[in-house]
Amino acid sequence: MKIPGVFLCLCFLYCVPVIALAECGSASGELFQVARVSDGDTLKLADGRSVRVLGINAPEIAHGQKAEQPFGLESRAAAQAFIDAGKGTVRLGFERETHDHYGRLLAHVYDSRGRSLAASQLRAGMALQIAVPPNTAQMQCLDKLELAARNKSVGLWRDNYWRPLPTRSLRGDEAGFRFVRGRIAKVDINSAVWLELDGKLVARVAKKDWPLFADQKTGWQTSDWLALKGRSVELRGWITSQKSTRSQQFKPLVLQLRSPLSIKVIAE
Repeated sequence: MKIPGVFLCLCFLYCVPVIALAECGSASGELFQVARVSDGDTLKLADGRSVRVLGINAPEIAHGQKAEQPFGLESRAAAQAFIDAGKGTVRLGFERETHDHYGRLLAHVYDSRGRSLAASQLRAGMALQIAVPPNTAQMQCLDKLELAARNKSVGLWRDNYWRPLPTRSLRGDEAGFRFVRGRIAKVDINSAVWLELDGKLVARVAKKDWPLFADQKTGWQTSDWLALKGRSVELRGWITSQKSTRSQQFKPLVLQLRSPLSIKVIAE
């Protein structure tokens, strides 16, 4: 039996996105009115609560002394368009940890039809995938969406700022979320795993996060951290300065690795 061309067209436009969205979860229940889109990954609800969208990190917009990152305004506009298309209401999906240290709700955000804000932002290249335990249920699905956008140079992936920054080029005063690339020069294992990279950066994996890295489902094998010495890697996460009074042998910048998808070994 022939399938009408109109049906094929509609299926191409709607069926594929629905399947992709289903891969990254769904939510049901109460609809909440959105009062404001603060940035590409943060919403303010009409009841006064703030929501930090799980699974993504969007470019910063300028506020206070913090400068805008490239595509910050575009990311916020894309999130606003998503909310507007859903008539200003969202449903929330929660995991194990429901609030961050700022008191914001940590939630997956969906419109009334079940479309995911995180998935939408990643497809458009308006955010990067990030997973922070214990809220990691969707990290594999969202990582695939980011990779597809990156391969197509969509959105922020067109801007050199969001290409992995060589660790050798770090000055020592950087802070905030960054995407970097470098070679691991030394590995230490004690109360944490420490991966010293060329330049001024060391990556840290806290002991509490080791079980997630060892999970076979992630595809990331870490039974022998020492094997990473000499390998080139891409890392993503929040960089902070070490404010230690100890010996100057310690590198000034620390990047916390929270999930196995925050470190990818580069084939050479």
